Amino acid sequence: MAEMHSSVVFSLGIVGALAPEIVRLYGIREDPARFTWSWFYLVVTAAFAALGGVLALVMPATTYWGALYVGASTPVLVNSLVRKGRQASQQQLRSGESTPPPYGGAPARYAPVDSYLNGL
Repeated sequence: MAEMHSSVVFSLGIVGALAPEIVRLYGIREDPARFTWSWFYLVVTAAFAALGGVLALVMPATTYWGALYVGASTPVLVNSLVRKGRQASQQQLRSGESTPPPYGGAPARYAPVDSYLNGL
């Protein structure tokens, strides 16, 4: 098999990473109130797509389909990493290794990035 060009692998990783978001946007097309465009959304989506391309390069895709699949797996990889990080930090808080911020009992709000990741 001929050597795969890294630019093609990167591009297929980007397309794969954008595929779940395209499907999500298609699913809410009839209810535009559920989604609003913003610069933050566009920047995070571009960064997420670039991450899919980088992962396709780093995880040695042996075929072009493999590069596309790695990109499409990016949301799963990122969400599982975020979930494990949150679980580890919650365990640290429960064990007393770290003290919570001195803000009292204010209700927790999602950060914009958390909202984006929860939408995937």
